[in-house]
Amino acid sequence: MAAAKLMVRLVSDRGMNGSDLLTLSEVAYLSKLHPELIARFVALGLLEPKRRSGLGEPLFDTEAVLTARKIWRLRHELGINYVGIGLVLDLLDRIETLERQIEKLRTLLNDQTCMDL
Repeated sequence: MAAAKLMVRLVSDRGMNGSDLLTLSEVAYLSKLHPELIARFVALGLLEPKRRSGLGEPLFDTEAVLTARKIWRLRHELGINYVGIGLVLDLLDRIETLERQIEKLRTLLNDQTCMDL
């Protein structure tokens, strides 16, 4: 019996940063999650497509694969409900933003300190 293989391809449509976009099926395949579960994450607002194709199909950047796995882990390994997952994802994004700002400030401070010497 021949095994069916899904070939992952990047959609020729490009995201805002110029990278290729993935279909919902491709995100599901790469994240090892069922496509219906990915669609549920989208419906709940936990996973947001970067844009939609001309046919209305959601298209995602490659970061969506990692986000989908993170959502699954929060739900199944930590038992957090979907509302809580939304809050956790928002807080993680905020922490990441603050860490980037801190790093920029450190760089500016180091540059200023070097100029004063």
